[in-house]
Amino acid sequence: MLDFRRKSSIFADINLNKNVMNKKTLKAFLLTFCILLNQRVVLSQVRSEPNRYDILISEIMAKPAPEIGLPPVEYLELHSRLPYPVTLQNWRLTLGNTNKNLPDITLDSCGYAVIIAQKWLGDFASVCDNIYVLSSLAITDGGQALTLYNQNGEVIHYVSFKPEWHTEKIKQEGGWSLEIIDEGWPCAGGWNWNSSVDPLGGTPGRPNSIRNSLKDNTVPHITGVTLRDSVTLRVHFSKTLAQDTKNPVEFFRTEPYLKVLTVSEVPPDFASWDIRFSEPVEPSTVYRLFAYGEVADCGGNRWQISEEVPFGRASPPEYNDLVINEILTNALSDENADYLEIYNRSNKIIDLKDVKIGYGGDTLPQKAVLALSKGFQMPPGTYLALCKRRNLTLEQYICRDEKALADCDSLPDFATAKGIIYLTDRSLRTIDRLAYTEDMHYSKLQTVKGVSLERLYPDMPTQDENNWRSAAESAGFGTPGYRNSQAGNVLESCGFEIAPDVFSPDNDGFDDYTEVVCTFPDEENRVNIVLYNNRGYPIKRLANNVLCGSEARFRWDGTDDNNQPAPAGMYAVQIECWNLRTQKTLRKRLVAAIYR
Repeated sequence: MLDFRRKSSIFADINLNKNVMNKKTLKAFLLTFCILLNQRVVLSQVRSEPNRYDILISEIMAKPAPEIGLPPVEYLELHSRLPYPVTLQNWRLTLGNTNKNLPDITLDSCGYAVIIAQKWLGDFASVCDNIYVLSSLAITDGGQALTLYNQNGEVIHYVSFKPEWHTEKIKQEGGWSLEIIDEGWPCAGGWNWNSSVDPLGGTPGRPNSIRNSLKDNTVPHITGVTLRDSVTLRVHFSKTLAQDTKNPVEFFRTEPYLKVLTVSEVPPDFASWDIRFSEPVEPSTVYRLFAYGEVADCGGNRWQISEEVPFGRASPPEYNDLVINEILTNALSDENADYLEIYNRSNKIIDLKDVKIGYGGDTLPQKAVLALSKGFQMPPGTYLALCKRRNLTLEQYICRDEKALADCDSLPDFATAKGIIYLTDRSLRTIDRLAYTEDMHYSKLQTVKGVSLERLYPDMPTQDENNWRSAAESAGFGTPGYRNSQAGNVLESCGFEIAPDVFSPDNDGFDDYTEVVCTFPDEENRVNIVLYNNRGYPIKRLANNVLCGSEARFRWDGTDDNNQPAPAGMYAVQIECWNLRTQKTLRKRLVAAIYR
């Protein structure tokens, strides 16, 4: 029989073991709970739908021939950035304007899928695993917009590739795929893509051969605005912005005041936002849009920006509202550096979505493309250089305002030596027209390669060859997006009168001619005098580089350069004068010819 003290010790040991067991049980319970909770989270992730940029178009084979090592088959590669398997059901792909419904695609954790046309399955089956077929797949060699949509019609990834993304020209000829470099910049353009360096010419179904980490420290800025309707302003940015930009409604304000109701992203590239106002934009009012706050790009960088942009209701462009102000048709090292600069000489806002750039043809352009189909408002007195490849123009020329350069949707290939350039409205009615030749350049230049032609005076007729000069060497032979290096200054160095300003060249002995009277403060002056009809065409040259003293008179008897009577009507008389000490002076007057 145990004594009392012995029994007390046994019970104490039992209670101690009981406490230890309770602690172990609690610890096991908590561990089990955490495991189950983690499994639940993982299972929830597997079932969740991919978000924007979770699935990427990561490789494009647009021109597979001549083959390098792979079969000559066009393909697209999809790559999942998710750390768990996903199945893409009822997704679709657009290639330009062509819609393709994708088959159900299963992607492993961080896996790949390759899409080809059905007819090439036999040729490509041995190249890689996880191949999915479409009835047809035609990727445009010259570049195309590719958009991946989920089952809800939401954009997951957008790539608008160009053949120039192959930085080595030999690879543009075919056989090499384009690969994305840094998946952390899924929204970037050509700087995040380049040719595969794999010996086969591509890496379908496996990691890209040019994977690397890139940085983009460029601050986003507003590149232009356009009114979508009376209450919606579309704002274009220089780069794609992320979904998590804070307080977008509070990001914008206007003067005069318009209440901002909503701000929404614009697919598929998400480089534009639509601002919806509570009331219509008033006609004939110039507003200012202020953008201030923090934005994020798709690479995760956050930026503080502060900008101010004018906007308003645009007016339809009319004849000579916009003028051709500078052209580069013979680029220095790459024909894609060509540009066309235009100047808004009117007193109204003009939207370039209503303007076409034309080329060739005597009376109508043989080809015409919209200057900027997405829209771009040009306020009065502003310049804009429409570039074939904006980045090349920025590299090769001094650009005082990078915002005054824009990539044209499809700038025509201007002939090097001579050609005709048009500005027209959507109905192909001429706004301005220039027939240019290399002879318009300064004759003593050793080469005109890389030298732009600049307009001297925006108010002087476009087709007057005396209104064009080669860009100055001191300005880098080109001034895209700002005032020309050779722009003329109107000086008070000469007097200019027409007497009488209404005459009747009918040989009746009364005001049968008019005289242009010029007076100069110095001797040895040079003079050009040209008369233009009401359509802006030169009909009579009264003086061509004539050497004058302190006074000169030039008579017009109402005939044109063919010695034929000019029709009755109003004519513009334009005079240029200069000497060794002054720049050119430009004067314009009107004269009327009537017949009694």
